[in-house]
Amino acid sequence: MKPDINRPINEINRVVIHLLDDATFYSSRSYLPVAVDLVDGVQRPTLLRPSAQGINYMAQYEIFSALCSDRAQKAVDHELLVAGLPVTPERYLGMWRTAIAESVSAVTAQQQHGIQAFAVLRAPLAAMAGVKSSWTTCPFGTFAVFQSKFGEQFRLADDGTFTVELDLAKPGFARAAYYAASMMCSKFDRDSAQWRAGIELRAASASRVQAGLFETAEA
Repeated sequence: MKPDINRPINEINRVVIHLLDDATFYSSRSYLPVAVDLVDGVQRPTLLRPSAQGINYMAQYEIFSALCSDRAQKAVDHELLVAGLPVTPERYLGMWRTAIAESVSAVTAQQQHGIQAFAVLRAPLAAMAGVKSSWTTCPFGTFAVFQSKFGEQFRLADDGTFTVELDLAKPGFARAAYYAASMMCSKFDRDSAQWRAGIELRAASASRVQAGLFETAEA
């Protein structure tokens, strides 16, 4: 059976993760907004983001910009439902205001909602060897120092490409991922296929989860 591509999105929950205030060079708090959709009886968390490339921690105004350009518009024509029911764009945005006000840490997102957020960085290691950060707030200054600090997270492929995955719930990891990605962005063209930087959501291990979002919803 072919999937119903015209079936509306059924958003049943929202989880907003707040990061530590030093995660970027900005002074305002940054977030990872997660919409939880019900698809064929399974709850699927989806990270809202301005683009697939880059470590995009979002300010509050960026969350609403992303919502107004996508999901809130879909609510107008009932292409997006909330708990199976139509919702006005104004009420829908109000739900996200509440979710932001009730935002949780990445640790709490793991323990209570079963969501782990990882920053995933990938690029040719040799190309990054001499790269320096242009930010005075960078905690390591050069990519070589970043590699030495997070060497246990590095995996090197046969072609010389590294992959590093940083659990954003761990102290300092969100900040490190942000500045490391900025160095990668300064080295490569944004649209280049040579590198990748992004945030992935994964199911937390059963031992960490009280009530997981990734479990099948009960009928």
